This record gives sequence, structure tokens and C-alpha cells, in this order.
Amino acid sequence: MYIIRKIMEKKESETITENIFRSYYGADIFIEKSAIPKEFGFESKKGSGKDGYPDFFLDKENFVVIVEAKAKKQKDAENDAIFYMEHNQVDKDMLGIAVSGQTLEDLQVSYFKKYYGDEKASVLNVDKSLMSIENLAKIYKKSKFTETTTEEHLTKTLHALNKEFQNENIVRDTERSLFFSGLMIALKDKTFRSSYKNIQEPSEEESKSSNSKLLKAHILNESIVNAITRQLKSKINNLSKEYNWKDKFSFIKTIDYSLPKYKKLIKTIEENIFVPFENEEKQDILGRAYKIFLSKAGKVDNKNIIITPDHIKSLMVKLADLNIEDVVLDTCTGSGGFLMESMETLIKLASGNEDRIENIKEKQLIGFEIDSVLFALACSNMFLHGDGRTNLIYRSSILYDKHENIIDSDSKELYSFIKSKKPTKVIINPPYEDNKSIDFTIHAIKYLEPNGKLIIIMPTPTLTHNQNGATEKLLKMARLDFVIRMPEKLFTEQKRTVNTSIFGFTKTPHNQRDAVLFYNLEDDGFVSVQHKGRIDKNKDWSNKEQFILDCLRNKTEIKNLSEKRFIYKGGELNCAGFREKKNSHYEMVKIRDLFASPEKGSLASEQNDDSGEYDFITAASEWKKHSEYDHDCEALVYAVSASGSLGRTHYVNGKFIASNLCIILQAKNEKYPVNLKFYKYYLESIREQIRADLADGTSKLTINADDLMDYYIEYIPYGKQNEFYQKNIKQYESLEKQLLESKDKLVAELNSLDIQ
Repeated sequence: MYIIRKIMEKKESETITENIFRSYYGADIFIEKSAIPKEFGFESKKGSGKDGYPDFFLDKENFVVIVEAKAKKQKDAENDAIFYMEHNQVDKDMLGIAVSGQTLEDLQVSYFKKYYGDEKASVLNVDKSLMSIENLAKIYKKSKFTETTTEEHLTKTLHALNKEFQNENIVRDTERSLFFSGLMIALKDKTFRSSYKNIQEPSEEESKSSNSKLLKAHILNESIVNAITRQLKSKINNLSKEYNWKDKFSFIKTIDYSLPKYKKLIKTIEENIFVPFENEEKQDILGRAYKIFLSKAGKVDNKNIIITPDHIKSLMVKLADLNIEDVVLDTCTGSGGFLMESMETLIKLASGNEDRIENIKEKQLIGFEIDSVLFALACSNMFLHGDGRTNLIYRSSILYDKHENIIDSDSKELYSFIKSKKPTKVIINPPYEDNKSIDFTIHAIKYLEPNGKLIIIMPTPTLTHNQNGATEKLLKMARLDFVIRMPEKLFTEQKRTVNTSIFGFTKTPHNQRDAVLFYNLEDDGFVSVQHKGRIDKNKDWSNKEQFILDCLRNKTEIKNLSEKRFIYKGGELNCAGFREKKNSHYEMVKIRDLFASPEKGSLASEQNDDSGEYDFITAASEWKKHSEYDHDCEALVYAVSASGSLGRTHYVNGKFIASNLCIILQAKNEKYPVNLKFYKYYLESIREQIRADLADGTSKLTINADDLMDYYIEYIPYGKQNEFYQKNIKQYESLEKQLLESKDKLVAELNSLDIQ
């Protein structure tokens, strides 16, 4: 009786383990022991030569799964799983799962693999918890097919595809990104992926029965659209404007392309992009394609669409310091890069917990996008990355007017919906034109929960432009924690020269005693290479990124790299921060305290008249001549336009006329007397500093004259200005004059030579 009781207890306890397994996957996923077909040839563990069977079995397209469950002894479960994996007649790859335990919380799980043709099973190193069949399939693919793609290879492939599109005129410029994303989604569909190579032209009978002439690619086009529709279905937030996936991709039905070339194109995408993507799932493939495919398209001139480079996107997500509970909002989603990066980070933090992962995808990612193409790409991107489209909204995120009123009842409902999600982190790259960045910044803060974080990349002077209104309002809601200056060439792949910075805010009022850390990332180590874009030349970005993160988290000051500054001083606001020079006690004043209101130059730079007798001062280093003048005075001529000459300062005394790319500064001669020659050299010495703080624009950089006049510089006492002029500048000018005279003499001597 004792032996029988122990056997019964053993059966009951194994039944508990099996029931936990059944409950997790559902009753109909795995085949039970008693129903496993004999043709798989599992042998008995007793060595009797008779049939034996694992506890559970699953037959998938490319692999099978073998499961062994034990009450408590995990090692026994592992040994039995390995035995069945090595003793059978299955002609596929095999995955093994060994489980033991009496509760889901205490469950021990081990995974094994054995590829067809191998003799022995080996450990599959993954999280020691149950995972969905979908995730198990992904892990199998990554383990079996190690194909991944380098950044260089991906870029090269996308450029080649773009050239193919252009040469063959397959699809319109503005639809290329959607076409590519559609093919990527279609390849997700098993039916399409296994059948597209065998699709033929419409038969003569089909063509005759049609009301219109059928394209040779008709059946393939139909198959692509149907596959997309099956995959995407209708999943879209009901607060979005009306959106139909089938309509969005219906243009594919009109593509008239040679069937063999069409299949070859799809095969290229499948082998070089889709398979590596499936195995890695890291890169913003569609965002990258969008930038490349627009390189020859008319829409490239839309300055409101600037896609964040991958390494900066990753840095910004890391700056947000995500935790497992965070709800991430992107109010101008674009192709979905920030949300995908955030989803990847949060899923890692979930450590294989499927309930957590499902919650992340369904509830912790929110995005707005108003551009229909970008919205489709964002949804497609999220779908390709494992989904997370539930809270992607096809609407503008700007729900308040300039009077702080909710625009309409629909907007009120939408605002309430977003607030109910309790966003804790916002990561965005907003539109740069028409001063929209500040509106997006303020709205983002409104959506955030108290003490939530906003990480935003936008034109560096955004806060400076709005110091007398919107910025003050923003700082009453949020503390500015840090500013990271970006390279001007960051967006050169998109034919943009933009002076941007990453700003970090916390939703709590900015105290005037709060210091802001300013970090100079003017050199990120990336260089522009033809056909490759900007690349990490020395493969040092990972180290540089970690250094930045450590520096910001610890608020570390490093000479010429990072500096703490106060943006308030004596009640005055200076969003570039008050630079306090070490061992300097000079008063910081606005440029407008030294100079009268500036006048703009009157002539275009090419309107010179070489026969004229008056100086024509342009942004260039060399002066021109003109027959007329409109100023007769001592002044500084400061270049506020012309990107290459931006911030150049000329000193002039006499009759002159100036280019309309410049402003004319005359001394006030009141409280702060100035030696104009001294301040010409002073402004030249801080030219790059001013440029970094104030230069604005999305293609050609300019300095706003009002911002310049409000810029803080040192006021050097008048006596010291004159002393410095006499001791240093005068000597320099004398040497410069001698150099020019020597140059003229040299040229004259060369011209006088009797050269045979």
C-alpha cells in the first residue's frame, strides 16, 4: 500500500506540472503523449525496442518541439527530453523543453536544440522561463540562421534598390517607402513567402474574362496586397482619423513590372534584408529606407520630416532611463524609431515574462503621427518588430490653441485618453519649421505625469527664440536638466545642415538655483562616406555613448566638453546659460547694452561695382567695391547669414555699403563705452560659441538678429579695451599690413621675371 500511495503521489504531482504547462499554452497547442503519431519513431527509455513518447509534442513547419515534465527533479526532465530528441525518426530540427515544479512561479525550465543531421542535443541558452511559441520560433531562427546584416550592407542594398526603382520607373518616388514596407510585411506572410516564386502571369482565359487589360504582374500584385491585408488586418486606434490599410497599399496593384525581375527584386529583399531583420530585429529598416528612397524625391524638400539617425535615437532612449513600468509617448512618431527602440529596451527588462511583454506592447507605447505615409510606415515598423500598434494614433498631438483652449470635443476625448495612459517618458524629434518645436515641447510636458521625463532633439536656439513667452511658460512646468549639442552634419544624409541639441526635461518647475549641464557632442566620431552615409569610422560610438551617459548622470564637468551653467541670473533668463569664466570678474551684459539697434545691409552680395570707390562689405573675408554708399561712420559689420561665413565680424570706419547678409552695429556710447576694434576681435574669438548657441535653420544656417542682441558677453572696462588694443591689436594689424605688402611685392617680383 505504501508503494502504491507513493506512485499515486508522484502521478498527481507530475499532473500538476503538466497542467501548469497546458494552462500556459492552451489545451490545443501541443499534442498529448497518447496522441503522438507512431511514424515519428520515438523509442522507449527502457531500451526494450518498443515505442516511447514524450509528454507533449508540437509539429511546426521547420521544427518540432519535444516536452518532458517532472514533479520536482529538473535534471530528470532534462535527461528525458534529451533522450527523446536523440532517439527518434523525425526528419526536422528539434527543440526540447524540460519543466519541473508545482507552481508557475517556482517552475524550472530548460531548453535544448538539435538540428537535423546532428547526433547530439545541446543546450539552448535563453531565459529560464516559459515563452510563447512565437518567441521560441524567433529564438530558433536566430540560433539556426545566424544571418544578420551590417549597417554598411543594409545601406548598400537599399541604395541599390532605390537605383533599381529609378532605372525601371517601377513605382513613384513618394510611394517607394510604402512599396518596400509592403513587401517586407508580405514576406512575413508564410503563404506568400512560400508561393511568390511560383506565381505566373494571368492565363489567356483570365485576361479575356477581365473588364480591363491585366498586367503580367497582376497575380503577384494581388498576392502582395492580400498578404499585407492578412498581416495588418484592421488594427488601428479608434481615436484615429479614418484609415484603410488596403487602400493605403492599393497602388501596388498598378505596378507594371517584368515578372522575372519582380520576383528577383523580392528575393533580393528577402535574402538581404528580411531574413537578417527577422534574426536580429534591431534596426529601423523602414526609417532608413524612407531617408534613402526620398533622396531623389520631391518630398525631400519637406523640412518638417527629419529622421533621427540610429545612434542618436539609441542615445536618446538611453537618456530617458527607462524602467519596466514606464509608459513611453512619442508625439510626432515619424517612422516609429523611438517607440521601437523603447519597446526593445522594455522587453529586455521584462526578462522573458510573457505577460509583461504583452502589456508593454498593448499599453506602454503611445504614438501620434499626422503624415499618412509616415503613419503607415510606423505601424508597419511596429508590426515587423513584433507589434505595438495598439496606441498608434493617426492624428496631430497638438490639441491646444494659442489661448490654451482644447481645440474641439474630439481633441478633449483624445487628450483624456492619453492622460489615462499616464505617460512617464516622452522621446521626440518634432518638426523644426515655423517654430513648431516649442509647441511640441510644451504639449509633451502637459501629457507627462509629474516628475516624468522629456528627451527632445530640436534646433539649439528654440528656447532662446521664445525666452519672452513660451520658454518662461515651459520652465514653470519643467526643469531643464541638460543640453547636448549635436554635430551640424548630423542630418547630412537628408541634405540638411541643422544646428540641433538634445534637451532633457523633468516635469517639475525649474528653480532659478538649478544648474544645467551643457555637453558638447559636436564631434560624434561619425564621418560621411559616399554611398554609406555617416559611419562610425573608428568603431568608438559605444564607448563614447557610455561616457556621455555617465557624465550626465553624475553631472560631471570636463574642460571643453561639459559645463554646469545657470540659465537664470539676477532674474534674467539666458537659455544658452551664463558662462562664468574662471578667475574673471567682468560683468556679463547683452550685446544690445553695447550697441544700438542693428541695421540690415541693403545689397545682395553679387551686386558689386568694381569701378566704384566705396567699400562694399559682404559676409566674405575679402571686401568688394561699389559706386554708392549708405553709411559714413565707425561700425562693426556682422554676418548673420551665409552659413560658411556665419558670425564673421568686420571693422569699418568711413563711407561704405553692406550686404543684406549682414547687420551693422554702432556703439551706443552710453553706460558701456566700447572700442570697436577691440570688440571686433572679441566677437571673432567667440564666433564658434555664438554660432553653436544661436545658428538656426534646416538647410541654410542663420543667426537671428534679435537673439544676437540678447546674447550675453563680457563687458571689458573701457580702459582695459584700449590698453589691449595698444598692446596687442595694433601690433597684430601692423604685422598683417607688412604681410600683405610682402605678398604684393612677391607677386610683383614674380611678374617681372623674364621667364623663357
